[in-house]
Amino acid sequence: MIFYNRKILTAAFILLNFVNLYAFEQTLTPEKNITVGDKVSLNIKAEGLTVNSIDKEKLADLNFGDFELLDMRQAADGSVDFILSVYKAGKTELLSVEIPYTYENQQKFVKTKALPVEITSVIDPKNPPQVIAGIKGILKFRHGILWYIPFLIALIILTVIGYFVYKFIKNKNRKPTPEEIIQAIPPKEYALKQLDELAAEDLTAKGLIKEYYDRLSDIIRFYLARVYSVDTMEKTTTELYQMLKDKITPEHNREIKNYLQNCDFVKFAKFIPKEEEIKKDFDKAKDFIEKI
Repeated sequence: MIFYNRKILTAAFILLNFVNLYAFEQTLTPEKNITVGDKVSLNIKAEGLTVNSIDKEKLADLNFGDFELLDMRQAADGSVDFILSVYKAGKTELLSVEIPYTYENQQKFVKTKALPVEITSVIDPKNPPQVIAGIKGILKFRHGILWYIPFLIALIILTVIGYFVYKFIKNKNRKPTPEEIIQAIPPKEYALKQLDELAAEDLTAKGLIKEYYDRLSDIIRFYLARVYSVDTMEKTTTELYQMLKDKITPEHNREIKNYLQNCDFVKFAKFIPKEEEIKKDFDKAKDFIEKI
């Protein structure tokens, strides 16, 4: 009796799985007039089958034959659209596949039916493409190689001349940079011009003593940088003194050092010199530029 009941349960289990595999609706849209590259929709409707219930990891193992699975979409009626495409013309078959999914905590499968399909080529059989022409024969020179050498030399000469003409026109129309404009002015002329501009600004009358001495110091430093080709703008006064030891006389070097230290004293120690001292410092800067 127990053995008999087991046979009944086994048969019921097999029947349940059989129903589980085939209790569904299947529709292919479109069924006909499919062209290579077209997208078709295989619509599957089964109990509990949704996009979220499908085992995504096993989708890559599904073999639809010549068709490629592009996407899945949930339809409005609860079914699932499998978006497929085919890239092979002629008679083919959409193969049967088993789609795994989970419903009510149970593993289920939908086994689709194989469908014969005919795919139309995108090439119109009435207007086939033209046959590709064969490769032409090797080009033969009418004259010997030496006959063409003068033409090659002339081409090279014209290319070189064209390059230099292009460079000339480009440089002629190019606007010089501020640095290039400064370099075109002699160092002494440019430094004296800066002093004149500083005097015209009348910074001391505005109470900008620190700024005034900062500008005086920069004018002297920039002048020395241009005359002796040394980096003076980012150096301390002591470092500048050491750099100029082999370039100017010791007397002038000491005078410049003392002058720049005096400027530093005003700039950093907030020392306010008297009006006549300011005038002397301006004249002294001009004297340095004139004699160095």
